[in-house]
Amino acid sequence: MPARSLSLLVLALAALAACKEDAPSFADAAVDAPVTVACAERGCSSEADSCCPDACTANDDIDCAAVCGNGTLEPGERCDPLDTCPTDCPQDGCQLYALDQPGTCFAMCQPAGTQTACQNGDGCCPEGCNANNDDDCQPACDNGAIESGETCDPLASCPASCPQLGCQLRTLENGGTCAAQCANAGMQTACAGGDGCCPTGCNANNDSDCEPGCGNGVIEAGETCDPLNTCPTSCPQQGCQLRALQGGGTCAAQCVNAGMQSACVNNDGCCPAGCNANNDNDCQPVCGNGVIEAGETCDPTHPTQNCACAAESYTCYTSTGSPSQCNVRCHVPVTRCGIDGDGCCAFDGGGGCGRSTDAECVGDRWRVTQWPYIVDYTSTSCSTIRMYNVEPEASYLLTTCYDGGAQAAPGGDPVITSVVDNLGNTYAVANDDCTDTTALPHAIGWRCENDQGVRRMSCASMSPGGFRARPGNVFYFEVRVCPYNASPGGRAPLHIWYNATRAPNPG
Repeated sequence: MPARSLSLLVLALAALAACKEDAPSFADAAVDAPVTVACAERGCSSEADSCCPDACTANDDIDCAAVCGNGTLEPGERCDPLDTCPTDCPQDGCQLYALDQPGTCFAMCQPAGTQTACQNGDGCCPEGCNANNDDDCQPACDNGAIESGETCDPLASCPASCPQLGCQLRTLENGGTCAAQCANAGMQTACAGGDGCCPTGCNANNDSDCEPGCGNGVIEAGETCDPLNTCPTSCPQQGCQLRALQGGGTCAAQCVNAGMQSACVNNDGCCPAGCNANNDNDCQPVCGNGVIEAGETCDPTHPTQNCACAAESYTCYTSTGSPSQCNVRCHVPVTRCGIDGDGCCAFDGGGGCGRSTDAECVGDRWRVTQWPYIVDYTSTSCSTIRMYNVEPEASYLLTTCYDGGAQAAPGGDPVITSVVDNLGNTYAVANDDCTDTTALPHAIGWRCENDQGVRRMSCASMSPGGFRARPGNVFYFEVRVCPYNASPGGRAPLHIWYNATRAPNPG
């Protein structure tokens, strides 16, 4: 109550007290009391008499003013006593209220607009608010806010299908609502290209989503081998093709050509140009390559052993083989009878050939005679023996070898250095030590050692059929025997093997 109104009320109450002391009491003062009756003695009246008795209020006396705090709600008041009057105005739902005339009995809550702020616990969910920023709001699908129980909002943003994620299969739950979501639905196991998944057991060959993997046992793009233990770690040459390793230690390892072998190397499976069986065991002997290889005796293009044999006419040596086969052998002793045209009457180890078994024989068999004189050859001189009764084209062999028996071994080291006939023909029959075991003395079992037990005796010739006299008027040989290297003590018998109709003699 304003201070001025309170002062007026105090003055009025004092005046009424004064009246009560002087005025008599009238029960109907409010109706018919004379104006001279004191106000305190009057009754409450709805007629204006400028008096408000103490017991009256503005409710029952028109002259009384409303008094705040008297416990009576009088005209114009909104509450009384004062402690029943509102002191604040809570909102009602979204309706806001403001307190009018606070602290008086005229206090009243008046509407003051509506709530627009998003505020928890005020019982209001203003437009534009949602359950996330105002707990008075209920979740609502399609309000643009993802609230409790929702997985998406607005609805247009919610999933309508659920493609797999890599190998994770997905399924749609609560489709068509703001609780729509994709849930896991197992794993992809099929090998299918374009699904972003490479399941266990799939590979780049049957699933385009797989990357080639070294060690998975499948040869894929960019690989040459798989698993790794099947990949090459070295590249041996193939024939003459050299090989090199590329990508070693990976599933792209491979052997590539790296030129041709040119070196002569054994056991590499290659025989390069210019190599032969002598310097490369991978080469086969080739006749005509100028090299004498295994199984060959000569080569037509070799500088010295060119398959050409020196002529050895009138001897029991021949040649065998063919230059085209590189198997020519020169100076081959003839040991068989009956080979026509070989120029030889051979001694075959069984008694010798004869004219009935070999056209080159003059006599019916081989015989031997000892020269009637011991041949002396010293360190300073040679002996020359003239041997008569020689027959043209008959066969002869001269030797200082001897029949072992009881005959004493000769001494020294004789060499039959030459045989010349009466026509001046020289016979190439000289031989030192009768070393060829096919020679007639060896075939018959004679000995060729001197008195020192060393083979030193000679044969002329050393072939198994000696040599043949030339045709024509041949009737003697001059035979020269000399000491080898001036060796002392030269003395030996001379034996003449012959295949003729008569024996040679001193004449």
